[in-house]
Amino acid sequence: MSTNEIQGMLARLLATENLTVEHRQVATASFGLDDRVLTLPMWDNVTTSVYAMLVAHEVGHALYTPLRRWNREERYRDIPPSYVNIVEDIRIEKMMKRRYPGVSRDFYHGYHGMHEIDFFEVKDKDLTYYSFADRINIYFKIGSFMDVEFNDDEADVVTHITNCETHEQMLDLALIVWQMDKKSNSESISPVDGSQQSGGAEDGDKDSNPDDDQSNDQSQDQSDLDTPSYDMNDNSDDEGGDVDSDEPLESKTQKSYDKKLRDLSNDNASRPTYMTLPNVYLDKVIIPVGKVRQDLEKHFERCMNFTDDDIYENRNCKNSILECKELYKQFKTSARAGVNSLVKEFEMKKSASAYARTSTARTGVLDTSKLHTYKYSEDIFRKVSVTTDGKNHSLIFVLDWSGSMQHQMLSTIKQLFQLLWFCKKVSIPFEVYAFTNEAWRSEDNPEQHQNCEWREKDLHIGKEFRMVNLISSNMKTHDFEKQLEYVWLTASSFTYWIHVPFGYGLSGTPINEAIVCVGQIAKQYQRQTKTENCNVVFLTDGEGNLSGMNITRMGYDDVERRAATAVRWNTVIRHKSHTFNVEGMGSLLTNTLLRAIKVENPRCNIMAFRLFAPNDLVSLHRNYGSEAYESYDDMRQELKKHGSVAFRTTGFDRWFGIPCKSLLNSEDLEVDDGAKKSDVSRAFRKMHSGKKSNKYITKAFIEQIA
Repeated sequence: MSTNEIQGMLARLLATENLTVEHRQVATASFGLDDRVLTLPMWDNVTTSVYAMLVAHEVGHALYTPLRRWNREERYRDIPPSYVNIVEDIRIEKMMKRRYPGVSRDFYHGYHGMHEIDFFEVKDKDLTYYSFADRINIYFKIGSFMDVEFNDDEADVVTHITNCETHEQMLDLALIVWQMDKKSNSESISPVDGSQQSGGAEDGDKDSNPDDDQSNDQSQDQSDLDTPSYDMNDNSDDEGGDVDSDEPLESKTQKSYDKKLRDLSNDNASRPTYMTLPNVYLDKVIIPVGKVRQDLEKHFERCMNFTDDDIYENRNCKNSILECKELYKQFKTSARAGVNSLVKEFEMKKSASAYARTSTARTGVLDTSKLHTYKYSEDIFRKVSVTTDGKNHSLIFVLDWSGSMQHQMLSTIKQLFQLLWFCKKVSIPFEVYAFTNEAWRSEDNPEQHQNCEWREKDLHIGKEFRMVNLISSNMKTHDFEKQLEYVWLTASSFTYWIHVPFGYGLSGTPINEAIVCVGQIAKQYQRQTKTENCNVVFLTDGEGNLSGMNITRMGYDDVERRAATAVRWNTVIRHKSHTFNVEGMGSLLTNTLLRAIKVENPRCNIMAFRLFAPNDLVSLHRNYGSEAYESYDDMRQELKKHGSVAFRTTGFDRWFGIPCKSLLNSEDLEVDDGAKKSDVSRAFRKMHSGKKSNKYITKAFIEQIA
């Protein structure tokens, strides 16, 4: 976890709410009362105490400063903001120390560090020539390290500032301080007469050493909290209340403080770009399974009803469809044993899990068969086994419908179908989606389509993106079996001489856009099926497309237009008041998006079945496996031993790597009549290789969902 994430978590814990925390190139920390955004600067050479102090200070504003436009109120609108800031900072810091006594140490050490480097530029200066507001600022911030003097009238105001509790009292006190400085500023400035060291604020809330005294007397008399009895409306000439200085009043110490903070800011630090996730219109993005079935049924019936068989491609299309239908029937028959094995493995794991949750309890009813042992045993009561309920699951399969899947699509569909038949047998609800940029072609008026509300700095989701709901467990048995056949034929159309259904061709790999949609789909599906856990399974063979972020850009005609720019390194995803640093593109962005959607889906397990070529193992280890394996050789040894790899990552809860060639290997022994001994041996090794890989993956998958 990065330092920025730790500071953000600290701020949310102190504020007891999900604040949005951003780190930007700004001079000072700030908190937006309306949007609840805490902005922290990017500084160099700042101690942990200073950082913690600033976080606690801004959280104090979040907790105790109300959203009030005081500068628009007639009574207070003329007060310089710096005067209100000084008094309000004193009030909220006192209240933070009272609520969290441990932060007193951070305030003490933080201001001590600032004093050491003369943040307020007051070393070797005669403070009696400073304004009342400046001396108040110094006294309450670094008064533990230098003496500050006040006269009797000023000491009375300081005492009331110390005891200030409400925002209204703070504004009245800031008004008094400003009027007293106006009066002093209109006269010739002279040292304070009859000064009283440290004023009347002996019990004040200046930053004293927390090791000496951290306690504050909270049971003060209510009269101490009343505003001092000064006539704030007395602006007669002899009092100097209406005489303005040639220059507006300002706090020297606050000005020096702000300047020092700006100097600490790292101008060379890379400026993070904050990106948010859009709220996708699922009814616009998802093509429902009913429409998909109608499209595929209409297409393949038309292909089978071609009247002109003299056209070469029509004749071949019909023959290929018949051939693929026969292959599907053969596969369905051969897959029964594998599906039954899956069910058996699942029931065993489920029974083991139930056994682990089983406990034995006494019923309080005598067991007559044990009564004769009452003299030497207390165990004479009947017992009952109590098994706590297990968690029910739902499954969402997300299929990569990209061009690179062309030669692996049918093999992937075989794996998918076995999992679907398994889910049917054990009554696990499921949905199958395919993510694509091609399916929009089958719709009416696609140019008017809008997947989500356009917002600047949102992850860009193009109009062409769709989630195709291929199969659903809610389908009737007949429709379900027929839909499997149509999906089989569609997958076969990419390698056989079959016309590809219009709008269902392969496209790019918008996996990042699919992840954002899955976050919403999983939450909705979990609520719909009333399941406790939702398992999402991605079946893909590569990295996603380059993702974009919504921006506005000035055109050549000086007209602002909506556009998208590539999401690159040093981007911070802000989602549900959490921030996630994106360290790069490709798999780094994908993993970060997965972490982000888990914020609103804590009971969602996200798995990936990744198909890869032998020469891709190095990049897979670099992008995903480096967290789970100490070295590339460890990953390669597991692949050699099991025929596949299975491990955990920060993005995917479980990651399954399957070599493409193992999917092409048949699990049946295929030997021609009259084959040589070497041919039989080769066929046997090929069959064994496929079974070994599938068995290892199956076991790991069942362990994840059982």
